[in-house]
Amino acid sequence: MAAALRRGADLPGTPEEYFDYTASTPPPTLLPINTFPLGVLPQRQLPIAAGDPWAPLGIRAGSFLLLPSLDLSTAYSTSPEHSSGTAPSAYFVAAPELQVASDWERHSLTADIVGSYTWYASDALVPSLNAPYLNSKIDGRVDVSRDTQILLENRVIISTDNPGSPNLQAQLAQLPPNQDVGETLGLVQTFNRLTVTLKGTFDRATYNQSLLTDGTTSTNDDRNFDQYGGSLRVGYEVDPGFRPFIEVAADERVHDEQYDRNDLERDSIGASVKVGSAVNLFGSLTGEMAVGYLQRDYQDPTLPNIGGVIGDGALIWQATPLTTAKLTATSQIYETVVDNASGQFSRDIALQVDHAFLTWLIGTWKAGFGNDNYLGSGLTDNRYFTSIGLTYKFNREWQIRTELREDWQTASQPGFSYTGTTVLFGVRTQR
Repeated sequence: MAAALRRGADLPGTPEEYFDYTASTPPPTLLPINTFPLGVLPQRQLPIAAGDPWAPLGIRAGSFLLLPSLDLSTAYSTSPEHSSGTAPSAYFVAAPELQVASDWERHSLTADIVGSYTWYASDALVPSLNAPYLNSKIDGRVDVSRDTQILLENRVIISTDNPGSPNLQAQLAQLPPNQDVGETLGLVQTFNRLTVTLKGTFDRATYNQSLLTDGTTSTNDDRNFDQYGGSLRVGYEVDPGFRPFIEVAADERVHDEQYDRNDLERDSIGASVKVGSAVNLFGSLTGEMAVGYLQRDYQDPTLPNIGGVIGDGALIWQATPLTTAKLTATSQIYETVVDNASGQFSRDIALQVDHAFLTWLIGTWKAGFGNDNYLGSGLTDNRYFTSIGLTYKFNREWQIRTELREDWQTASQPGFSYTGTTVLFGVRTQR
């Protein structure tokens, strides 16, 4: 029996999310994860040193391993609209996911496709917060030789603005979806201990029309844009567990319409430089973290340029055989239509700690802080959250979990501050 448990833990490995430490810039429409309703994204526990005897075995399909799952959650939020003085509501989330990994001697193809639909029970919410979500990433690696690799990536993101966002119109009947479709082409060349990575990226961001409470629609075509980018990273392996690097990147955002709804030209050019390291110290501290500086210059002379210190990456610390901690940091300048604001400069940092009381009973604590600065408008938001959760694993295929989360937002302008409590109960099935 013990041998079977060890074999089951080894087959699927740890979810790819916890080993994707790239500190590169995220897609331009992917907002910080802690702003989504609790339950929208499937909750994955961090690995424990002994492995997970309840991990899914997956489904073999030729030379591929498929890991499908479905999360069904019901929750209650005291502030679903992310604003003060709003009515509470129950909501429900259905979140399917499919992970795919190739099993080849050379080359690699992986996919992680997460979807969800969130439905709110209250009819009093205006706008309606019912919303779809999709985050699909397919990665390919072609091993040209031992020292040369070609990287390929396709990504599709479907989401909405967060409730209470200043980018939303007044008298909105429902949240309009937005889409990001992007591709990456890269080349990795190794020269002994020196590794050079060159990437080119393209992203297309589009926004659906807004449905208003009087039955009319309002266009969001002025928010549609293309982003062309490139990055160069040079890393050096001091030893197998310590690989410092420097990365420079630049991009250009070109909007479909020259002037937005406030007669502002929002085309811009961005550039960043980061210094960091990938680490793997005795298997107890793994990941990648980088700090640097991000600058964005706008075509409209009335819009102030944005610049500031940034941090990106993720580190996992195996504190004990049963306790694991993950530190993540993200920084990005998002587009906005707030009058006189250049962009939304967001910085987020979060900590997650998982402890296995028993192999089938996992406790989770999370906390985070985020800052949104709409430079030029005087609007600044500070976001805080903390949560505790418990996951009970019946077997490899069924789990139940519960989570309690508290959110706070303080804003420099009236109407954007709120406090919210959310309690969630969910069931997960996986293969």
